[in-house]
Amino acid sequence: MKTIQVFSIATVLFFLPFSNSFAAWKELGSNEMMVVYVDLDTISGSGEKAQILSMLDFKRAGMNPKSKLPVSSIIGINEYNCPAISYRPIEYKEFSGNKGSGKVVSDNKTPNSEYEPIVNESWTAGVFNVVCMRK
Repeated sequence: MKTIQVFSIATVLFFLPFSNSFAAWKELGSNEMMVVYVDLDTISGSGEKAQILSMLDFKRAGMNPKSKLPVSSIIGINEYNCPAISYRPIEYKEFSGNKGSGKVVSDNKTPNSEYEPIVNESWTAGVFNVVCMRK
């Protein structure tokens, strides 16, 4: 079963630049800097962990520190360890346009990243509440 989940997530990420318009984005909330969206159809889980596709859509473009190119949105897969109240990025892409449009600024695969604690009132806390409360 785990192989199927990994394959499904890999397939989603492979087609990510083309699938943004097909994703069933649900707005979770916003602040002065960004709007946070998730695609509830991409929730998958194994044991105490769950993964979901999420998008950060910036109200003002940021900058990729390496390329110095503008970044207006980020779409990625994050894995949440529900009992430990932590998360880690699996893979994410930065886009020059809003809502995953425009040029791909960077494509980052981070399957061995470390878990980080969820900070209250952060975007990760909002996504954590959605994905871990459904388990």
